[in-house]
Amino acid sequence: MPAMTGSEGNGSAPQRIEALREQVQRIRSQKNDLMKEIVDLQHQNQHMSEMFKRSLLLFISMLKPLVDIKTAEALDTLKERLVSNPDWNSLERDIQQIKTRSLREACEAVHSGDGGGSHTPVINATPTTPPLPDFLTAHRLVLDSLRGDFGDAYRKKWETVSGFLDGCQSFTDLLAGSRQLADLARHFHESFMVERSRVARFFSEIGQDLVEMETMLHVTVRHSREAREANEAFTTTLDGQMQEMRDSVTLTRTLEELKSVVELKLATIKKFLKEKREQDEALHREAGQNTEAMQQALKKMKHEVSTMQERTRMLEQQVLRDPLTGIHNRRAFDTRFEEEFHRFQRYGQVFSLLVIDVDRFKHVNDVYGHTTGDQCLKEITRRMAGTLRKSDFLARYGGEEFVVLLPGIPKERALNVAEKLRSCVEKTRFLYQGKRIPLTISVGVAQTQPNDDAPQRLFERADAALYAAKKQGRNRVVMTDGTSDGQAP
Repeated sequence: MPAMTGSEGNGSAPQRIEALREQVQRIRSQKNDLMKEIVDLQHQNQHMSEMFKRSLLLFISMLKPLVDIKTAEALDTLKERLVSNPDWNSLERDIQQIKTRSLREACEAVHSGDGGGSHTPVINATPTTPPLPDFLTAHRLVLDSLRGDFGDAYRKKWETVSGFLDGCQSFTDLLAGSRQLADLARHFHESFMVERSRVARFFSEIGQDLVEMETMLHVTVRHSREAREANEAFTTTLDGQMQEMRDSVTLTRTLEELKSVVELKLATIKKFLKEKREQDEALHREAGQNTEAMQQALKKMKHEVSTMQERTRMLEQQVLRDPLTGIHNRRAFDTRFEEEFHRFQRYGQVFSLLVIDVDRFKHVNDVYGHTTGDQCLKEITRRMAGTLRKSDFLARYGGEEFVVLLPGIPKERALNVAEKLRSCVEKTRFLYQGKRIPLTISVGVAQTQPNDDAPQRLFERADAALYAAKKQGRNRVVMTDGTSDGQAP
């Protein structure tokens, strides 16, 4: 009977081994998926850095006409740092030095003006000085690119910078806002690197756990093989003892001799059975310990993978979703646009594109503030999303511009959809302190054509139609062939 117990334990071991192998394979697959997410996050970080670099280069171009020669030289040095591989700490120091120099010269200019000197404030030195709202708009573009899900502390810091920029009344205030914006950008970069390090540590721990589990799996397989070999040896030995007993029965001449031989052989067989049972029990205990250890390791890894999957889901939202409106962002649109165009080229399934712009939205931000403007954008998004089908794709392309993909919809029906969106926004009452904010949209419509060899051609036609709608008076829908609908009231 002990031999039967050992055999049954060995019979279930291959099943446990196979189940553990499948679990290890699943975890490896999940690890590969998470590695892809890391690559996406690295692309996002690179995209944010490039956007920030472009914005700073824009600031430099706008600031150079306003400053003296030395400050212009400092701006050129800053520009050279941006063009090469930028060190954000060095950039921050350069910006601080430029800020200090500008404030000092502004103070000198003011004192000199009070004393009747020849100096005039730098800000009025040239008639080509861009107005303050243009600088604020550029700052807001950078600020919008720095939205991120890095916890309450980062969100509050972002809101603080946003509120400060809304309250800027002079270029001196704007310089202080630039300092805060640079500090926020550094915080964004540091938070991203912390998140990246956290994911790297997670993969390192997963790798170590997989190595340990593979070692235990090999030990279990080895024990199973050794148990099988021990059973075969035991069976051979037992058969030999039984054969000797049969031969002895044939050769013995007296009952006493037979009794002695049988007792000796039974004692030997009993000893073998006892040793086999002890060996099976030891192997069973060791296999049980290994199995329990692997189960604990798997439980730990499942928890870690579940936690990381939730975090990855949140990061994916951040990568593919616009943080203000909650709809898809430009990155998600570019991917979906390529997919729809590939489907059009392969299967001939037409689709239409709408490019939408909120009319005179800069005026709304200037008069009512960016907080109110953000609320208006969210409401416009909510209204448009409620008008579209589930299969349609709505995304925020940038600022106050939106795009809509209409799969399987030709231009005539797309024109009707665009008019519904235009009418929906026009009828929405946007209120600020009881006063209505007049908001409308202009829409450009285009459909895929047989000679389209790239999705950019379709986008250019829709964008040209949007420009025509703006030129014709806004609050209207225009098709690429010049037909229009939804004339402004």
